Amino acid sequence: MAGNALMSIIRLSRPINLLIISATMVGVYFYLGKVEPIFKIDLLHFSLLVTATIFIAAAGNIINDYYDLTADKINKPNKVIFTKHLSRGLGIKIYLAINFIGLSIGFYLSFVYETYWYFSVHSLCILFLWFYSFYLKRIFVVGNILIASLTAFIPIYTTSFYSFGAELKIYTKENDQIWYDSFYFEFIVILTVFALLQNLAREIWKDTSDIEGDRAIGAVSIPMKFGIKNTQKLIGLILLAEIGLFYMILERLQLNMSWSGFSTLTIALMINILILMLMYQKDLFIKYCDSLLKLSMAIGLSTLYF
Repeated sequence: MAGNALMSIIRLSRPINLLIISATMVGVYFYLGKVEPIFKIDLLHFSLLVTATIFIAAAGNIINDYYDLTADKINKPNKVIFTKHLSRGLGIKIYLAINFIGLSIGFYLSFVYETYWYFSVHSLCILFLWFYSFYLKRIFVVGNILIASLTAFIPIYTTSFYSFGAELKIYTKENDQIWYDSFYFEFIVILTVFALLQNLAREIWKDTSDIEGDRAIGAVSIPMKFGIKNTQKLIGLILLAEIGLFYMILERLQLNMSWSGFSTLTIALMINILILMLMYQKDLFIKYCDSLLKLSMAIGLSTLYF
């Protein structure tokens, strides 16, 4: 029974998404490590930051399924975990426990680095994820933007770890020339913008398969309000915005990125072009859009390793 409960919690936490989060944070660590010794950090503390982020994200996924039970019974009845494989009471206890761990780590890091930053961010993320699951996801567009923003915030949040500590303080005025004029910081911002747009497109498209369940719980989504065809057009506009941004900064990327990193980012954008081409094949677009959006995002974030 305990084994079944553990497997249910692992499934609820969405381990693939958690793997992408951890890979992104570790990627930032390796990427900024290229400019040693300026960006040296405490590896144990960084590991705690990654752990806390994963725990908070996992808790957010659990509470989302907790409140989504009615909709999930309609949208994906074969994948429902609460009430079938795990009691809602035990789910809430685990949700509270792992959030407590994430918040405690934030408090510890804030204490060590003499800042309210980590504790505040962890507290706000827990609050936002709960409020999203409880209410905001039913509000037109707001839920999509919130989740896309929180996901895109991960590279920036990881980078902020380098701003504290007596030997670092690279966000302070004393080091602003070194840091803010550096392409390393600029690329993190660029990657964050791409991640925001990519996640927004995916969050909007995911709602196309949840229309019946969303209607049952009183949610209003873009596909529900404007239809599948217009949703496809919106996804296309978001992807075109990404491609346009890429070409606007193409020369700067070529001058400052390694050949392998630039090629990897180009491949990610080419997948987006493939998605645009599939718009002319409606059945193929509906079947593969979500997977291709996630693949493009994963490949784009992997540029941190090159």
